[in-house]
Amino acid sequence: MKTDTLTHDRISMNIIKNATIVGGGVLAAGMGATMLIPVAMSTFGTVVPGVGTIHVAGGVAATLQSTAAACTLSNSILVGAGSIPINYLRSKL
Repeated sequence: MKTDTLTHDRISMNIIKNATIVGGGVLAAGMGATMLIPVAMSTFGTVVPGVGTIHVAGGVAATLQSTAAACTLSNSILVGAGSIPINYLRSKL
């Protein structure tokens, strides 16, 4: 099946738009989780002076920590993968 140039451009823009929305959502989720970790730890955990906060494995604070870590990792991968074409283009100019 052949598509004309206009249809191809629309499909490409939809893919770019959807990828941007997903990437922004991951970034927002990671930032939100990162900001809520201290609140969750002091609310649901036990603060031990000189040690830190003890909280239940699999609890709210632990879930926020793993979410923040996963979002940070995925954003790092996206930035790294996005920099490859930019570096390639710079080397050819």
